[in-house]
Order: sequence, then C-alpha cells, then structure tokens
Amino acid sequence: MDSDGLFLGLDLSTQQLKGIVIDSLGHILLETSIVFDSQFPKYQTTNGRHVNGSTVTAPVMMWVEAIDLVMSRLHEAGLTSRIRAISGAAQQHGSVYWSQQGIETIGKLDIQRSLHEQLAGAFAVLDSPVWEDSSTTEQCQRLEMWAGGSAELAKISGSAAFERFTAAQIMKIKDQNSDIWNHIARISLVSSFAASILSGALAPIDASDASGTNLYDIEAGQWSKTLCNAVDLGLLGILGKVTMADQVVGTLAPYFAAKYGMSQCPVVSFTGDNPSAYAGFESMLTDADQLASVVSLGTSDTMLSPLTIYPYSSDDLAKDSEHIDGHVLQHPTVPNRYIAMLCYKNGSLAREWVRDNCLGANTSGSWTEFNQAAATGPLAPAAYGFYYLFREILPKGAIGIHRFEQTASTGDIVCPSGTQYKRVQEFSTTSDPRAILESQVMSMRLDYLRKSTKPLTAAIVTGGASVNPVLRQVVADVLGVPVFAVGLHDGTLAMPAYGAAVRALRYLEPSSVLEGNFVLEQVGWPDVDMFGVYSEAMADFEFLREQVTHQFVVVGC
Repeated sequence: MDSDGLFLGLDLSTQQLKGIVIDSLGHILLETSIVFDSQFPKYQTTNGRHVNGSTVTAPVMMWVEAIDLVMSRLHEAGLTSRIRAISGAAQQHGSVYWSQQGIETIGKLDIQRSLHEQLAGAFAVLDSPVWEDSSTTEQCQRLEMWAGGSAELAKISGSAAFERFTAAQIMKIKDQNSDIWNHIARISLVSSFAASILSGALAPIDASDASGTNLYDIEAGQWSKTLCNAVDLGLLGILGKVTMADQVVGTLAPYFAAKYGMSQCPVVSFTGDNPSAYAGFESMLTDADQLASVVSLGTSDTMLSPLTIYPYSSDDLAKDSEHIDGHVLQHPTVPNRYIAMLCYKNGSLAREWVRDNCLGANTSGSWTEFNQAAATGPLAPAAYGFYYLFREILPKGAIGIHRFEQTASTGDIVCPSGTQYKRVQEFSTTSDPRAILESQVMSMRLDYLRKSTKPLTAAIVTGGASVNPVLRQVVADVLGVPVFAVGLHDGTLAMPAYGAAVRALRYLEPSSVLEGNFVLEQVGWPDVDMFGVYSEAMADFEFLREQVTHQFVVVGC
C-alpha cells in the first residue's frame, strides 16, 4: 500500500464539476467545485445549461474549461504530485460530438496554450444535448417503431424510448443538419468525453452509462446492431467500444502531467452519476447487505436497486410489456449484475404541497406538524392517496390528486380482492401527510418487485428529505428492511465523485478497506407487524394506482 498516494474522483454534473481527493483509507482530503454559472458567465448558462423551450443543451467548451480549472486548483492545493489514479462520473444521457480535428488535437496538446484555445475546433456540435431535453418525441416514436414496439426496445436496451436518451438526440442532429452530421467523427457520452480529455485519447463508453442511450444491448453486452443501424449504418463505428467502469481507459495525458506536476497515472473509466453513486454506496456495505437499495429523496425521488437477473430476459414479452416503466442499467463493475433505476418526479415538492395545503386552517404548515400527522401508523388499507402535482415519470403520465377510502357499501372501485373503495374529495381525518409518504414508498416497492423477486436486505437513504425521521421509518416499514444514512464526521458527501475516487483507489489497491470521513448509521428499524400490513395492502394499492394512471382525474385539496 502506498500510504502517500492519493486518488481523484470527478463528477461533471449539470451545474458544476466537483472533485474529491481521497487517501488509501478513503479519507477525504479535499473537495472542490467549479460552479458553471458563476465561474464562466461568458457562456450565459442558467444552472449550467441553455434552455430554449423543450430543447436543453450545455456548451461543451465550458466543460473543457472546467476540467482544466479543477486540475489547476488541485495543483494549487499541492496535491497533484501524489495522485496515483483518476476516475469520474458525469450526468447521464448527454452526448458530445467530436470532429476529426478534435480527435487529432487531444493527443498533442501544448502546455504553453490553454486547453479551450487548442480545442476550439474539436467539436462538430458546440452545444451538447443534456438529460433535461424533451424535444425528441418524434424521434422516440420512430425508434420504438424500428425496434418493434416499446416492449421490444426495453427488452434490448433496458428502457422504452425516452426523449432525453442519447439515441433520440443523435437522430435529431442527423435529421436537422446533414452537414453537421457528416462532420461527426466520434460520439462520446459526457462521462467518456471527460475521460478522453484527461487521457488525451478517445475513451470507450462505460457499459452502465451506455445503458442510458436506448442503443446498447444489455444482455449481449454490446451495442445493438439492429438499433444502431436503424439510426445510421455508420453509427457503430462512431460510437466506439464499450468497457466496464473499473477498467483503465488510458493514462493521464502529457498536457496535464507536465502542466500540473503529475505522473501519467491510470485513468479509470468514467461512468454515469447514478451508477457511480450506487457503486460508492455499495462500497460501504458488508456482503450481507449487497441487495441494498439506494433511495434518494429530493425534489424528485430516485430508487436504485440491485438486480441479479435481467428482468426482460423472459420470452414471455406479453408479461414483460406490462411493466417496462423505469430503467434497467448494466451494473458499472459487475458484468452479470444490473441496476433498476426508478425515477419519480413528484418527490419533495409534492410533500411540501401537502404540508402547505392539507394540514388544516389552524396550523402553520411546518414540518413538525406534518410529521405529527404522518406518524399515526399505517393508513393502508383503509385509505390511499396519490399525489401527482406534475405529470409523473413512474407511473408514466399520471397526473392529479386522488384519494380513496375503503367502504362497506357499494364503492366506485372494486379491487380483485373484493375490497371496495370510494373516491373522496378530502379524507375524513387529516391523513394526507401519512397517505403521501405511504403512497410514495409503496410505489417504490411495487415497481422494484416488477423488476425482481429478490427481497432487499437494506435501504440507504440520501437527499434533502432523508433527514425526516417519519419518512425514514415509513421506508423501513414498507420495504421491511433496516434503513441507513451516511453519517459524516465533517461536511457533506458528493457520492458520484466519491464513488469515482473509490474506483480509482481499488484499481491499484483492490483489497483496500475503507475507513473514510463517514459511517453508515442505522436510522430506521422495520416493524414486522407494519411490514405485514403493507404486504397485504400491496395488491389493492397496485390496482388503485393502475386506475389512477389510466383515468387522470384531478381532484383538488
């Protein structure tokens, strides 16, 4: 073990480039961030991107400048000479389009000139489409038609067609400007673009990040010839090779080594931010908890869960086609494992709406009052609430506020269990806080079980809302697992960058044991009786959610 060696993890996200340096025990020695809007006002970005209606892009030269600047900051901190390996993460789905000039230039950079000056002609597309873009609906429809339907596309690529995914973005560029298309020599994802800049040569795309393109055949472990050829007969060559996120894709380019006093250390493959974060959390777990789910509770909620079997491998596609919402990704470092990524748009904003609007006239709308109302124990199966202020990602398209109460008389809806429910304008008691928490977590359980029959062993909660003790307990009771959170000795943990730093460390020191500046603290203990209540309630919940999804009836508070 090189006790003096350090390891760098980068995360090129929507709004900033973050760098984390760790030692061989996982202790964080330095964190630094380049916030795009404030650091580079000349690009005139808002939260790191340009928004023109449904088209959302980011200037690729801004990212180039940020990479150079973050290495300069590490040099100023006196750490660059000790860095032994580098890895990274980046926002998923975004794409970068290299010109032939760019490919030739990155291998012969001059330390006497700035990086962005030398790469001025390196890109055929100067504004890269990013994950918030939703301008490619027509391309998505064509892609699903070419694949034989949304279920067939999901079976191959892990997802039905999504506007933000790379395939549709590539199609749009080809559709709108043949001159630009003819000048594209290589397409990178944002993650492999950053790795290419640092290594001074085109880096392969990581398999987990490739899973977010609608072009990668996950089971076969390679680009889908069917899908790629449908987009363009030359696309396979333009995309290049695929690798795993723990593989070396090159060594640090002479430009960075000479300019910042570094060794030409290994550059380990960069991956997407979600896979990198998941792998980072996974590195903290014991073997007994390797079927742990990571639940991010923020403006939107995301559940990342391990899968030991590819969920769409069955020949019974009629069954699979019922539940193709969400995404299945290749695990970043384990070839025969996968990750279910379940995204929910109505997260904290929906919880805040209930807090502000549904606690009654004589309340101040505080989280304390919300938690008091929510800590009453299971509301299900007596009542269910569904809170979709914004058109939902999962279940796809759901909108509106919907409340149901169980009734002994004739109800509006009869579930297959025989239980009857009636729609109500308001609950008979102040039950909305409990209802929204149960509904959100029961949706996660339902959608996970549509991808896997393996019971989870733990849940790790993160994000702004993960500090709410009532919400953490609902996660424990509904999922039936212990709940953990990252307890930090100092500061906050940027997990995509930290996960990247750990991959860099473990490339050189595979058996390293992490101590780190943090611990996983148990913050929720499942109640066996409550878990039983929720288990029996899942069938009615699923039936009612399907009714809501197909009807889109809006009922106000």
